[in-house]
Amino acid sequence: MYDFYGELLSEKQRIVVDCYYNDNFSLGEIAEKVNISRQGVYDSLKRAEELLREYDSKLKLMEKYKVNKELLKKAIENLKHYDGNKPDILDEVKEDLEQLLKQL
Repeated sequence: MYDFYGELLSEKQRIVVDCYYNDNFSLGEIAEKVNISRQGVYDSLKRAEELLREYDSKLKLMEKYKVNKELLKKAIENLKHYDGNKPDILDEVKEDLEQLLKQL
């Protein structure tokens, strides 16, 4: 979720989340880095996680991304199997791409 909604967090929340999940820092290490208490880091982390879940429940960007990715995979697979003798595969690819376009 951070990849989709991280920019919506405050700068301090982004730092806390990035350090905790991507750099595997402890709460104490993060507290030193951002100059707040360990409890402050914990609270900031939990609030950021809550915000990310709220954003995802409203915007559903991750769900849309997964659907679009699957449509593209299906279209590519169908094109790989196209040998000129099966025009119905091209119809399927066209439908998948039209559906993808509607999602955007």
